[in-house]
Amino acid sequence: MMVSRCTRSLFLTASFCCVSSVFAQEPVVNGTVPGALPPGAATAIQLNGGNLAVAKKLWLSFPGDATLAEGIDKNGENPAQVTYKVNVPADTACGIHALRVVTDKGVSPLKLMLIDDLPSIASVGSNVQLASAQAISVPTAIDGAVAGLSWQFFKFPVQAGQRLSIEVLSRRIGSSLDPIIRVLDLHGRELAYNDDTPGLSGDSSIVYTFKDAGEYILELRDIKYGAGAFRLRIGDFPVATVAYPMAVQRGTTTNVTLAGFGVDGLVPTTLSVPATQTAEWMNVSLKRPNGFSGFSAVEIVSTPQFVEHEPNNTLEQANKVDLGHDINGRFEQPGDIDRFVFAAKKDQTATFTGITRQQGSPTDLNFRILNKEGGQLAVAEDVGTNEGAVTFKFPADGEYSLIVEDLNHRGGSEHAYRIEVTAAAPAFSLAASLDTFNIPAGGSVMATVTTIRTGHAGPIELSAVNLPAGVTASPSIIGAGRNDAVMTLHAPAEFPAGELYGISIVGTAPIGGANVVVPAEINGVLKARNNNMRWTPSALSKSIVASSAPAPGFAWRAEPNVIVFGKDLSAKVKLIATRAAGFEEAVAVAVTPAQNGLPAGVTVAVKNIDKGQNEAEIVISANNQAALGDFTAGLSGTLKQGDKTAVQGMALRLQLAAPMTIKLDPAAGKITKGGELIVKAVIERNPAFTAPVNVTFQNLPAGITAAAATIPADQSTVDVKLTATADVAAATVNNLTVKGDAAVGTAKFEATSPAVTLAVE
Repeated sequence: MMVSRCTRSLFLTASFCCVSSVFAQEPVVNGTVPGALPPGAATAIQLNGGNLAVAKKLWLSFPGDATLAEGIDKNGENPAQVTYKVNVPADTACGIHALRVVTDKGVSPLKLMLIDDLPSIASVGSNVQLASAQAISVPTAIDGAVAGLSWQFFKFPVQAGQRLSIEVLSRRIGSSLDPIIRVLDLHGRELAYNDDTPGLSGDSSIVYTFKDAGEYILELRDIKYGAGAFRLRIGDFPVATVAYPMAVQRGTTTNVTLAGFGVDGLVPTTLSVPATQTAEWMNVSLKRPNGFSGFSAVEIVSTPQFVEHEPNNTLEQANKVDLGHDINGRFEQPGDIDRFVFAAKKDQTATFTGITRQQGSPTDLNFRILNKEGGQLAVAEDVGTNEGAVTFKFPADGEYSLIVEDLNHRGGSEHAYRIEVTAAAPAFSLAASLDTFNIPAGGSVMATVTTIRTGHAGPIELSAVNLPAGVTASPSIIGAGRNDAVMTLHAPAEFPAGELYGISIVGTAPIGGANVVVPAEINGVLKARNNNMRWTPSALSKSIVASSAPAPGFAWRAEPNVIVFGKDLSAKVKLIATRAAGFEEAVAVAVTPAQNGLPAGVTVAVKNIDKGQNEAEIVISANNQAALGDFTAGLSGTLKQGDKTAVQGMALRLQLAAPMTIKLDPAAGKITKGGELIVKAVIERNPAFTAPVNVTFQNLPAGITAAAATIPADQSTVDVKLTATADVAAATVNNLTVKGDAAVGTAKFEATSPAVTLAVE
């Protein structure tokens, strides 16, 4: 089995199909107080949201112990909020993390939160004018929200010559706030201003040295006077955009620092990554002596990592690197150009993929491959918001060079980059439309899995990995020519509530003689849920979980669960419902997703399951333009009973196959002059094909005749008598075939057998 590396261009927008029991609403966390937890301390954190009653546990994306906080009346029973006491280990890296709450109704979607060593306070909310600025001391971090058409002001004292870093986290943690900040003197005169800091995904920061001691004002608002939450950090810390190097190889020890603003004086941290490390990302936080932390993350990979060393601006200074090693570098000065030299063999193919903005660097890479004489051979192609990529087949043995620069010739500590070098381009990528599968006990939940194809056009089998005991996944497939499919997870009636299971959705495809396995990402889900944030936290890109939800008003299944039919053929499918007590209304059946939910040329004549009934029969048909192959179609069933609505999904595996195949059994394969031979024509029927088949022989030798024959509609074989004349010439025929012809209505079908040998003696 070969496991594909993640495709970099994948913040996929899936068709967000989620079908489950509507009346069993999942818990949700909208905000936390405080907005961050400090490392090395036990802190109470209040979670605000909905359906939080009967809270069972708190899941954290970092190591830590969480228990329901004591001394709070009816804590854990309030549907609007719950408070946990969380003990964060002292060695936990600061940065963006996440949490989920598990209740008897399921598990909440991911909620982003922070680990931060700055002390937290709350905005008073009334500090909307310069005169009413909230007095704070620094260092500190302030959690709050800016109202629409409003501002927030904070007043703080500084010493002469004191340098402060000021950083707003809003877009990076999913807030709608697009912040700008201004440093003002007490008269309102502007000393410093920032809108978007390169690399901070639309958030703002300022690193400012105050000439004179005294009190100063910080103004915070939305660039368009909109509303949104924020965490405002003020103190002595590096404003980090990206870790450098940007990746660390498993089984190695690497010094890692932070790139960004105000990063001078940092002592790199040493990361020792075990060869057995399974996590794909590690948070990194660094601080100056007596200061506070800036933070980013590094990717953990299996590929060797090369770190550039200056000077390498000219071909003579170029760094030598082995082809197949990833390259980490940065443009220290505006106009900096980095050059690398490597050896390649004739017909060797490599894909070079730039990595910057999705990991926090503001760099827009421009890179190209040159031959030894300096002639340009290939240039990275722009792929939208991601960096460029180029796949190149080297024409001869020899040395080649890679030239890397920023498209706009910018430079500085923050302009780090990584070029991932692989033997071939990734064949496809996957995105799931759910990060939480709250599966009703005895029922199903449905999601859509979407692919971006970058080389593989064939089918992709979908499966779920690490499912809890008793939970099963539908045998779904993204068929050839399709870019999505629905899949369902079904739980047994005794599926226990209050538990959490980490699962993965993967796609498998045979490519180049090996099974390529690609896990589904949830970046599209996180972006949509978090105000279309620019880049989602990479460490959470595959965080998919399952939990139990209350039993639905009905469950259903299909017979058969794999439907075989084909061009100009139809198949009948029985939908069988099992109703909960009191749920007697009709089940409305529909194709899902409604638009483009079926392969081209396929239609479903849906029929509702009537009130008080438990079965309905639907018909699935294909026209003569439908493609053969395996596909998946989705159905949704909706039952409205009083003020409750139950919705269940179903994934149907469709196999579009030829109506029949035919073969000829020539028995002994010999016929004598004036003799007879009984041969057998055998067809294998598509289950949807039941017509009689007329059989005719092709390439019979002169003097040999075959009796007319028909295979009845309910049979698959027929014996045919071959007769030879007395004067037939002796010969051996190697291309004797039999052809089957049939008609269903106006549609005509035919098939021809493989050739067999017939000897005339």
